[in-house]
Amino acid sequence: MTVSIPYTVAAADGLREQDRPIVLGLLNNWSRHLRGNMLRNDYYEMNSMLKDLGISVPDSLKNLEVACGWGYKTVEVMRDHIAFDGFSMADGEDDEALRQIAKRNSLATRVGMAANSALKYCFTMWVVTDDGAGRARVSAYPPTLATGLWNDVTMRLDAGMFVVRFRRERGVATNEPDWVDVMLPDCLIRIREVTRGRWAAEYAPHALGVVPMFVMPYNPDDDRPFGTSRITPEVRWLIDCAVRENVNEEIASAFAASTQKYLLGTDGDAFEDTDRWSAFIGSILEVSLNSDGGTPTFGQLAQPSMQPLTDHFNNLCKRMSAATGIHVGQFGIMSDNPSSAEAMYAEQEPLILKCKSFIKEMKAALVRVCTAALATEYG
Repeated sequence: MTVSIPYTVAAADGLREQDRPIVLGLLNNWSRHLRGNMLRNDYYEMNSMLKDLGISVPDSLKNLEVACGWGYKTVEVMRDHIAFDGFSMADGEDDEALRQIAKRNSLATRVGMAANSALKYCFTMWVVTDDGAGRARVSAYPPTLATGLWNDVTMRLDAGMFVVRFRRERGVATNEPDWVDVMLPDCLIRIREVTRGRWAAEYAPHALGVVPMFVMPYNPDDDRPFGTSRITPEVRWLIDCAVRENVNEEIASAFAASTQKYLLGTDGDAFEDTDRWSAFIGSILEVSLNSDGGTPTFGQLAQPSMQPLTDHFNNLCKRMSAATGIHVGQFGIMSDNPSSAEAMYAEQEPLILKCKSFIKEMKAALVRVCTAALATEYG
């Protein structure tokens, strides 16, 4: 679902003049990356369409449905290596409070979902708010529903925005939000749509002193503090190649199963009362002499080989393995000979290193999350 946040949010009634440029900057930041995020989601959901080269697929088969789950596997195989066990304190003093926060906010499940979004898009945005009863509410949002303004000096957000609710029509949620929250270091701004196209802002101060929105990135660097996606341009290109190869292989297999046959030396009316398919599959074929008394010649073309297509697909699997660090067997190449334990570990080592690096980023983000949650609980 493509989310659409209108720019009229920045013109909400009650929004302070000094805060309007901040809200506008958040909208620009979110809008600039939305298309790329939706593209990554299409490859994850296996919605990538055939990108034909125009030389091997007939027009009648260009709408052939072919799915390739490599985008999904690129994310899920890595996510399956990560598990959230809980929080702990060095002195154990606040362990029970942390356990209650984790239980109340279903963090065991939510952390897995957040890891999935970070791997798919590039980051997940954690948000800590007060639930109205003095308890911490911990939420997580993908980049399609949240954004922030990063400060390289403080290594945290100067401001953040996330979608709280969508407008409903006849009981069904649309792709248009009617409630957006903006976080600043000293307050939360609730911006709601009061009438169609008209928004109103309401301020709720907090005493945390920082924006309680925390980025959990995958593979960040100085140029990309919000991280990078596992579904990189290289991965998307290899998926396009695999989809195209699957279509070519499907067409080739159909030709291989129904090898072309021919008759030479007939008068042209040998199959006048019979369609070509019936003549092809018929067990008995009767053809009379032609008008010159000659005997028609029957033959068939050589069956095309599937080996070049299989070799090309195997090559794509190996290149996909190199691009993602995932064992080549996950992409379709299976070996009949089991590997030794040392060889299996060596094959998994690139993925293990990527998981360790991501877990380090996850821990750093979750420490900030639980610190803000405890501060909220203790006022």
